[in-house]
Amino acid sequence: MGLLSPWWLLAGAVGAALPVWLHLLQQHKQDPVEFASTMLLERRTDSTTYQRRIKYKLLMALRLLLLLLVALAFAQPFLRKPPAILNAGNKLQIIVVDNSFSMREGDRLETAKREAGSALSAGAVAQIWSFGSHVSYLTQSSKDRAELTAAINSIGPSDEKSSFAELSRALRDTARSQSRPVDVTFITDAQRSALPPSFGDLGLEPGTTLKVVDIGRKLPNYTVETVNAPRTLSDLTKAKVNATIAGFHAPAAKKTVALKVNGKTLKTLTVDVPENGRATAEFTGIEGPYGWLRGEVEITDADALADDNRFFFAIERSDPRKVLLIDEQRGSRASLYLKAALEASADSFFAIEEMSPGAVANARLANYAFVILHDPGVNAKGIEPALKAYVESGGAILLAAGPQTAALPAIPVAGFPANGSRVASRGTQRFFAPANVDPTYPSLRRAGRLEGTRFFQFVATEPGADVLVAARLEDGSPLLMEKKMGEGRIVIFTSSFDNSTNDLPVKPGFVPLIEQTAAYLGRVEDRSLSFVVDSYLDLRSDQKRASSVEVIGPRGERALSLKEASSANTLRLTEAGLYDVRRENDRQELVAVNVDRRESELEPVSRENLALWEKSGAATANAADGSQSAEAPLPEPQSFWWWFALLAFFALLAETFVSARYLQVKA
Repeated sequence: MGLLSPWWLLAGAVGAALPVWLHLLQQHKQDPVEFASTMLLERRTDSTTYQRRIKYKLLMALRLLLLLLVALAFAQPFLRKPPAILNAGNKLQIIVVDNSFSMREGDRLETAKREAGSALSAGAVAQIWSFGSHVSYLTQSSKDRAELTAAINSIGPSDEKSSFAELSRALRDTARSQSRPVDVTFITDAQRSALPPSFGDLGLEPGTTLKVVDIGRKLPNYTVETVNAPRTLSDLTKAKVNATIAGFHAPAAKKTVALKVNGKTLKTLTVDVPENGRATAEFTGIEGPYGWLRGEVEITDADALADDNRFFFAIERSDPRKVLLIDEQRGSRASLYLKAALEASADSFFAIEEMSPGAVANARLANYAFVILHDPGVNAKGIEPALKAYVESGGAILLAAGPQTAALPAIPVAGFPANGSRVASRGTQRFFAPANVDPTYPSLRRAGRLEGTRFFQFVATEPGADVLVAARLEDGSPLLMEKKMGEGRIVIFTSSFDNSTNDLPVKPGFVPLIEQTAAYLGRVEDRSLSFVVDSYLDLRSDQKRASSVEVIGPRGERALSLKEASSANTLRLTEAGLYDVRRENDRQELVAVNVDRRESELEPVSRENLALWEKSGAATANAADGSQSAEAPLPEPQSFWWWFALLAFFALLAETFVSARYLQVKA
């Protein structure tokens, strides 16, 4: 205990002399009495001891007490103790129920809810949480047992993966905001896969008491771990679907695996899964109508966790997608080289349709996967607004800049300046070679850094800061660039594809360059085979541009509100299944979402590790005693002057009452 202003106690001691002076020094008073003559009176000595005795002792005591309390209030006494100690009688009880995917096994979740109801203390202030990969706060701090019980009963299973590090972070934040002891009861199956890589991530705040109720058990389990399937096909008879069947802590067994498309079972296979091992089931050829196919691989045999026996995937069946080639010189060698490059790939899914700039005005650009604009000249100005609108709404353009483009003041659609042609001289430098090529860029991943390619002419330009330069020539000039425009993109190649300004079309890197660029601009690579629950799906790339995106969830309900459909940039995928995503410009995608397969490993954490976690709050408190911690705040002074001010007020009332009584008696 200490005093913030100790000098006020000295002032109180000096002030205490006032009631003493009033009650002691001023008691010896004699009123004069008129008398005719004192000559007949006998002189004697009278004692004044009685007159100097203290009178009205209760009143003086109240006055002294009042002054003492006022002095103490102004002196501001405090206790230097942690907030948790000052509020030791006001604990917050938190009941956490694990509802991650693994809790679907048997009656684990119902058992957890019964344990949660039994853990509620009578009359305690409590909160109810459910927990998977994120904490859901089901109630505020409450003493209403009916409300708390209803919250426990409302907890349902989720498809999320459990993460003890995320729970510890939430408990630390709550303990800091509450400034009082926190008593936590966590009911879980305590999966080992939920532990973080570092045990330090599980540390709790001082004053936090944790009790882990482990209802898990080690069980053998089989699951469909992964499925590899093509994204897009025109001939389904060539489709190959490979599924990996895994066994966790399970003996060797034969498992029957079924392939389903649009809810219909097409084929079944029997695979031998080794002990604690994996086996592959391969399906060749599938059937289905044109459009998006809802695929599913399922283990038909029952096991401990039946809900992980399915794995979702999606395939788009359609005819080869059309690519529009706009070339003022129809039938040029550029068209020949581009068509040959796309047809040379076994996985090619594109067919080129050639058109002149004048005919583009009547074409519906949204019907094309992307547009190739080869060496645009002055005739491209009339179609430039339509091309810009196409790109901003989600389309894509591959622009090859040749001699005609060099004569323009700016590169069409992209907008940055064209500074004429650079031609290799006949002197020392007879050609330009690629010198700075980014192999991670989608178009260049298999192009071999364009080694051996010679460029005799290219368009010099100065791209802006928002342009990605993926390849440069040896003099530093840009060769391959990408610019984002609204929801789409434009890729600029500063030379042509007709073998007149370079020899790229006859080099080995030309075919993979065109193939990868077509897959990138046609958004084939954007379609992920499968997402994991709790990941995020990108809805739009341009946050400033208003566009509507509609998402239908696995159960047929809308996953976005009207406001979110026009403004949200991402969607958190919280449920396993197939999501139907419909974007602007009639673009549709079917997204497959599956549960994290680490949830399929039903092996609990050892009791020793759980005990260390439970003691982490005490361990943190002991560590804070030896050294200051940035996360554990030092004890702060806790002032209680207002208690003395309140007592002084009551003392003043008592003094007023007693003094009034004495005055009445004297009167």
